[in-house]
Amino acid sequence: MLGDWHIGSGAGRHGLVDRGVQRDADDLPYIPAKTLAGVWRDGCEAAAHALDTGTPGPWHAWVEYLFGSQPALEARGVLPSAGDGTPRPAALQVDSLHYPPAAVAALRGPERHGLRAAAVFLKPGVAVDPRTGRVEEGMLRFEEVARGGVRLVGRAALTGFEGLDAQRRGCAAALLAAGARLVESLGGKRRRGAGRCRIDFTGVDVDLGLLGAPSPPLPPRPAESAAPAVLGAREAVTAWEVADLRLVLRRPLIAHARTVGNSVRSSGWFPGGSLLPEVLRRLGGPHTARAARDGSLVVTDATVEVAGQRGLPVPLVLTHTKADRTRAANRLLDAEASGGLPYEEDWAAPYTPGAALTVADCPRSEHTHNTVLDEHQRPTEEVGGLYTYEAIAAGTVLRAEVRVPRGLLPQGWERRLEGEWRLGRARKDGYGLTDVTAHRVTMSPAPVPRPVPQGRLRVWLLSPALVTDSRLRPSTDPADLAVVLGRALGAELRPVPEERAAERQRSDPWHSRWGLPRASLLGLRAGSCLTFTVTAGTVTAEAVHRVELSGIGLRRAEGFGQLRIEDPLLDVPKVEVEAPAPETAPAAPGAELTAEDDTVLAVVEEGAWRAAIRRHCEALAAEPKGRTDVLGAGYGSVPATQLGALLTLVADLNGPGGVRVGHWLARLKQMRGVERKKPWPPAVTEAVEQLLTTPGRVWDLLALPEGVLTARRGRAALGERTAALRERMWGEAVRTLVEDCLTAHRRATEDNEGPA
Repeated sequence: MLGDWHIGSGAGRHGLVDRGVQRDADDLPYIPAKTLAGVWRDGCEAAAHALDTGTPGPWHAWVEYLFGSQPALEARGVLPSAGDGTPRPAALQVDSLHYPPAAVAALRGPERHGLRAAAVFLKPGVAVDPRTGRVEEGMLRFEEVARGGVRLVGRAALTGFEGLDAQRRGCAAALLAAGARLVESLGGKRRRGAGRCRIDFTGVDVDLGLLGAPSPPLPPRPAESAAPAVLGAREAVTAWEVADLRLVLRRPLIAHARTVGNSVRSSGWFPGGSLLPEVLRRLGGPHTARAARDGSLVVTDATVEVAGQRGLPVPLVLTHTKADRTRAANRLLDAEASGGLPYEEDWAAPYTPGAALTVADCPRSEHTHNTVLDEHQRPTEEVGGLYTYEAIAAGTVLRAEVRVPRGLLPQGWERRLEGEWRLGRARKDGYGLTDVTAHRVTMSPAPVPRPVPQGRLRVWLLSPALVTDSRLRPSTDPADLAVVLGRALGAELRPVPEERAAERQRSDPWHSRWGLPRASLLGLRAGSCLTFTVTAGTVTAEAVHRVELSGIGLRRAEGFGQLRIEDPLLDVPKVEVEAPAPETAPAAPGAELTAEDDTVLAVVEEGAWRAAIRRHCEALAAEPKGRTDVLGAGYGSVPATQLGALLTLVADLNGPGGVRVGHWLARLKQMRGVERKKPWPPAVTEAVEQLLTTPGRVWDLLALPEGVLTARRGRAALGERTAALRERMWGEAVRTLVEDCLTAHRRATEDNEGPA
């Protein structure tokens, strides 16, 4: 970043900041991938417009290949239709740009809060009345601005780049390089001087001479998927292999739940149906896709990790009072619990009888973006305007399971699932970047169910259950669920209406490729608890174990229909609830700082020192004793014009001493006594001389917490950097201290405080 920049968060802090900047999980300003992709696309479109001489041509096709089509703008008539009507996904996936990892590591920790805060500063602004040319009343504002002079880094990946021939790879790289060179600024008020930048990228060979080719090759067309084979008879799965997935979110993850106006709301879990495509892509093979279609491959929902285990939706039978969430009561077993509040969108660790139930929620974050109309260069409703994403917060750990029939995949298949995934909505724009690890779960023998009085079964839904009635219509009737569950268990079941806590749930999935809604799904929501009576047949331990692994109902491969039968949590009238113990992540070893990292840290450190100097100078000048320590006893007897001469002297002070300072001090010492009407007292002369000539005097007076204002670690590095900052900031510190003291002295004199 060549200049100061502002990428707004869409929010502020009441009474302090009107417009804040976006910050990442480390509390540092960053450039969102959406912003970067938007300005990069604009640059590439400008280059393509020039190369195609103003008419759609091969270079416009390359822009669409790299950044994807825009069906929403085509539907609104802002852009012409693509022709065949098939939206094209973006081949370029861009990550957000952040401070270098080594610099971030040096700025972590509660003691470095002041350094992180110094990465931005407050800039005042006003609104001018266009009729009068004067400042409008009540329009003073303060905006956060990120400091320039820093290097932000990130990654971008081009899907299918290795599969292109050499000429096509060269065209893609050349167009991206040309578009990057045309980007001169980004963020808010970039047409008023803010956000000046330069985009450099490495990792590919760039030959800009290809841009002058008379007939560049067209980008490849999207591959058409073949029609799936017809399924035959489904074989019952008797043995399973299970892989436990641990997903650590490096970026916020949008698990689309619904859209309300211009706000996209996110669920507190990530659906298994959205994990399934990536699982199939990584496992590969037609037999895997066939297993998913017939329901013998299951991918569960990814839920928040609680106490090191996959979180389960808190049963709807558990309620709490408004004032106390630490005691839960079972409303099926405790009549007093019927008026309590449910644990909405909370997740529980598997329950151990006699122990407390660990419950946690899923942390979320809000992110604001806008779409700019090229003609007006402002966000307008015509192209989408301002909109907000709610997402599962970065740093959250999710857990899911992948279950396959034993022997379907070769040994070690779970290792194919490890790596870097991009999930959820807006994943091409930096959202949903996830690190996934997998390990095989050792399957224990089927548990023997506890004796059930009067042949009753209690069922706890871990995910929404989709079942149909006798006419194949979506149903939420417990009687239809009893038919499906009884068929899976090999018994006949009848629901007990007075012993259930169930709610309906409707979800509206989205076709990401077409940008259109799919058919709505209606079922019983996760966390629902129902009781059934066994009217015929016997429920065996093997049947319970099989059903809990495979699920029931429709779309089991996508995680629907997961359940627990006769879980001990449903049989306790009251249970203590506790929050998970806070986890202390081990400190990551700090990487060795490079010269570029030093440049980034120097910008932040200088900002932190400058802010600390202002605070300490104001505090020191606010009290008469502090002003006396700085200017010496009797400074109040010095005429204001002479003090003004001191103010003029320090205005362009760079270092201790100097010819001009020495000459001024020499004349000050010579002109004493009768030569002056009100001479400078010796104490004042001595104090001013020490301040202007002794390097350490100003730092002794200010007493800055230098250890927390410097990012370097280690005694030698800290001392070296502190000495360098003292030397660099000395002039500003003296100037600020003298200005604040003289300003406070003048105000005190006007308020009749009296001379010092």
